[in-house]
Amino acid sequence: MNNLKVCITFLLLVSGVLLLSPWTARADDMTVTLVSTGNQISGSNPEVYVFPYNFSFDGSAALTPLMCISYENEIYFGESWEADMIPVSGTELYVEAAYIEAQAAAPGASANTIAVAQWANWELFDPGDLNLLANLPAGYQPQIDSLLAVASNFAENNINTTDYPNIDIFIPIAGTQPAGDGTPQMFVGDPTPPEAPEPGSLILLGSGLIGLAGFVYWKRRPVL
Repeated sequence: MNNLKVCITFLLLVSGVLLLSPWTARADDMTVTLVSTGNQISGSNPEVYVFPYNFSFDGSAALTPLMCISYENEIYFGESWEADMIPVSGTELYVEAAYIEAQAAAPGASANTIAVAQWANWELFDPGDLNLLANLPAGYQPQIDSLLAVASNFAENNINTTDYPNIDIFIPIAGTQPAGDGTPQMFVGDPTPPEAPEPGSLILLGSGLIGLAGFVYWKRRPVL
């Protein structure tokens, strides 16, 4: 009987950890390290890097792609800093950024789609920036304007959207970057490590273990 109690207690403890893990896995802030980037936009002068900017979170070996949304600020490979993660839902500007990032992150997105989305988010967060406009490759602006209009319309009608539950805005925490470096850039994307189980899977597993513990107890309970 003691072994049964130990077994049930263990199952309940494990299931509790699994049920809570979807919330604990997404902290309010984390240490981000830039490891690599995607391709450069050809035709811009100077050429600039576009999505994806690949990051290591809290020292993880897994790389997570994010989209840069600050044109003027600069970062370098290997640089680390702390960033606050802000959910996009409830803020129109952030919902627009998430919608645009999702176009570039979609499976099979073309190089042109990625470049247009990248530049659209730069124009969204740095409107009227003279360097940004001067370096824009020829032929991009009509596509950018179209994407910005669609994103704005989506955000106006879906301010509390649940379409992007895992996408966050990454805002650098001042003073956490290496001494002498300027302010890091802002980013948007999904911080979930590629190999991590989805929260829904963890909840299902945790619930299943609770059910198993109850079933074991019911089968082994003394008959009165």
